Amino acid sequence: MKKRVSVIIPVYNVEKFILKTVESVMNQDYKDVEIILVNDGSPDNSAQIIDELAKRDSRIICIHKENGGVSSARNAGLKIATGEYVTFIDGDDWVEPNYISYLLELVEKNNCEIGMNKNNYSDYSMNSSDKEYVVEAEKAIEWIYLGDIFVAVWNKIYKMSFLRDNDILFDEKIWYGEGMLFNIDCLQFVDRVAVGEKCVYHQVSNPNSAMRKFNVNSNLCGIKSLEIQKEHWKKSNPAILDAWNYHRRAFNLTIAWGLLNSNMEKEYQELYDSCVRNLRKQLWISLKVPISLKKKLIYIAWAIIPGVMSMRCKNKAKRKGN
Repeated sequence: MKKRVSVIIPVYNVEKFILKTVESVMNQDYKDVEIILVNDGSPDNSAQIIDELAKRDSRIICIHKENGGVSSARNAGLKIATGEYVTFIDGDDWVEPNYISYLLELVEKNNCEIGMNKNNYSDYSMNSSDKEYVVEAEKAIEWIYLGDIFVAVWNKIYKMSFLRDNDILFDEKIWYGEGMLFNIDCLQFVDRVAVGEKCVYHQVSNPNSAMRKFNVNSNLCGIKSLEIQKEHWKKSNPAILDAWNYHRRAFNLTIAWGLLNSNMEKEYQELYDSCVRNLRKQLWISLKVPISLKKKLIYIAWAIIPGVMSMRCKNKAKRKGN
């Protein structure tokens, strides 16, 4: 597996995390890596930290640019990457020492241009398995919309020539849902994809991360991303359409819950009422797709009694915090 792998890490307001992130890549058991750190106009001390890291390891390349968002940062990395494969890591996360070797072997062994890992370490998912398999691209698309494969570009690997041959980049107008859009675009140009289930990626709960805070405009951007994805479909079938509708409906729940949890439902009364109506009107979508019975019951409860469900979630979060 003597093939260079480019690792692109966008850097913005991650001064408390970026050292651990980069060192976890520097200490990989697979050494032929190119570490591209893209400072996206970060106002904290992240720029100084990555410049110091570059002095420690000749494999590190630092880019400093004006703030343009995560899609712009990743595109800046892609434009200079020299690896035969590329993977992405968020600037507040970190990876196991075998992260790159595992993903690289996954695609090389199965002769695929894309490798996707289903599992990651986080507050919500700590399952790990040695299982790996090849699935049709249509099935991978369906799984992404259903949440069986996480939507982000991290925890995945892509063949660089494949991306360049098909002119695949991040949409710089999309800052939320950009990873899903990138992955769905990629899957339009392959027949099959390698999927693994080993936990090699640690998603850190960073309360200051823009991607992990509730924001009305971000969720609306995510819905826009979904609409663009549908316009880009070359591959489609009834299962994909059902899964897309399920994911589209899930945004109604996310927005309704976010507004209630933030006590902003009155400020956005029209949007909140619309989301609740859609949850009730489109309940059949969640009952139709292959998700767990527990998830179906949760969707039913949110459609019928959103206020009660919101209070229940708040109380649960308080107990967990204590």
